[in-house]
Amino acid sequence: MVAVTAEALPGGPGPKAGITITGLGVGNSLVNVWRTADEERNPVRGARRVTMNDAGFVTDWDVPTNRRVVYEVEVLSGPGGASRKTAAAINIASETSWLMDPFIPQGAVPVIGKRTRKGDIVLRGPALSALEHGADISMFNVMGNRKPIALFGDRMAEKGVDLSMGTRSAEESKRLKDLLTSTSGFLFRPGPDLDGVLLKGTMFLAVPSVVQIPVDVGWGGEMTWWEFKGDTVAAPTVKVLTATWTYGDVQLLVETYQQKQDAMAGKTYLDDLKNPLG
Repeated sequence: MVAVTAEALPGGPGPKAGITITGLGVGNSLVNVWRTADEERNPVRGARRVTMNDAGFVTDWDVPTNRRVVYEVEVLSGPGGASRKTAAAINIASETSWLMDPFIPQGAVPVIGKRTRKGDIVLRGPALSALEHGADISMFNVMGNRKPIALFGDRMAEKGVDLSMGTRSAEESKRLKDLLTSTSGFLFRPGPDLDGVLLKGTMFLAVPSVVQIPVDVGWGGEMTWWEFKGDTVAAPTVKVLTATWTYGDVQLLVETYQQKQDAMAGKTYLDDLKNPLG
């Protein structure tokens, strides 16, 4: 019988959860791992349609902090057939917010809302003070009618998320600069000092530009402001498709083009690339 457990994993560089799946049975099982938090159910990045044999382990680097999180394993196919299993809820505590490159969690940077000691990376006062939730609306005038017709799109997630920050040491300035210059896409996980802003626990942001402002360097200080805003976007993924068959291989194994068409009836283009013989 399929079983699943979830736990907070110790050590750095940032908060993370481990999901252990057992009891799948000997043989390949096709599995999805889902995370439910903030009343939203989303797939764990990198854990959709993964193949496991009897057991598997998934690390969730995007887990929200300081809130209830539930993981669910969905077995699509395998020796034991299709099934679903849910782990007991967990809550991963964190004293700070976290900013990181979604693809390089080792570079995660802790961010706090108030200064406690030299070397902190702190959110600026006006940061996250206003959030924009836009919607696509198209207006069409109708001849003979004073009222136009409006077509409405979905209300979008937060735009213009102001994450302007300050660093107070050369070491932390370099660490934040390395992160901000390495990518334009970020994962931001708000900490307990931002509870009143009602942000989602996991926010992927697209940040087109960053402004670095040395504040007191001219007087021998190390204070630097970093001004940047981002728009909430869908979680990024990286998938690489590599062809293992050549056109010549298929020619050697199929006598006519009609045989090839018959073999791929009802299949997708990606199915054809994976297995051109059906």
